[in-house]
Amino acid sequence: MAHAGTVAPGGFRTYVPRAEADTALFCFPHAGGAASFFSSWAALAPAHVVVHAAQYPGREDRFGEPPATGIPDLADELAAEIAAFRKHRVILFGHSLGALLAYEVAVRLEDEAVPARRLVVSGMGAPQQVSGTFSGFQDLPSAVAELRRLGGTDTEVLETPGLLDLLAPIFKADSDLAAQYRHTPGRMLTATPVEVYFGDRDPDLGPAQAEHWSAVAARTETAVFPGDHFYLTPRRAEVLTSVLRPHAI
Repeated sequence: MAHAGTVAPGGFRTYVPRAEADTALFCFPHAGGAASFFSSWAALAPAHVVVHAAQYPGREDRFGEPPATGIPDLADELAAEIAAFRKHRVILFGHSLGALLAYEVAVRLEDEAVPARRLVVSGMGAPQQVSGTFSGFQDLPSAVAELRRLGGTDTEVLETPGLLDLLAPIFKADSDLAAQYRHTPGRMLTATPVEVYFGDRDPDLGPAQAEHWSAVAARTETAVFPGDHFYLTPRRAEVLTSVLRPHAI
């Protein structure tokens, strides 16, 4: 399996192309993350599912591109491309920052009358609750401290200055996207069921915060997994099975 994957619409990467798939799972990584975070999901998915992972500008094979300037613009681009997958059952999965992006994509798909079959938001509070609550990182030490707190980056990476020089600016740019994000009051997903996933030791998200997603979606459920903010890394097979279960909501 080639690490770079093949290029799918909208800057997505497809690590295991499946021409006969009837279900398309679109994955949106966390702040500082890249499409390769979901490469193992592509290999684990059943034969009828093709996994497309978003490759945000400024990382991996898009390293030379300037970072995205805002979640709305990025959501516009990605939703337009996903809407073209009319022959597939579309499922959206976003983790952390990716959850906000996946939500905005889901809103746009409903606006175009091509709603996703399911939206799974992971490790992120509801958009109306987190809107305006984030602050960007002004320097490398503060970005590194947040990476350590959330536990999503190997200690070896955090202790390697050369790698940090590459990773921290990307993480800062993504954190700026979250800081600039503002939810549009009154937006409600009416045709797209929403599932909220989180780890039982996530420092930022618990059952009370997860419940707020019910204010922006007509149908919601929650699922709790053992682990911290990045519970989905060691439990990827379990999480993927839950995302793809046929009778969800």
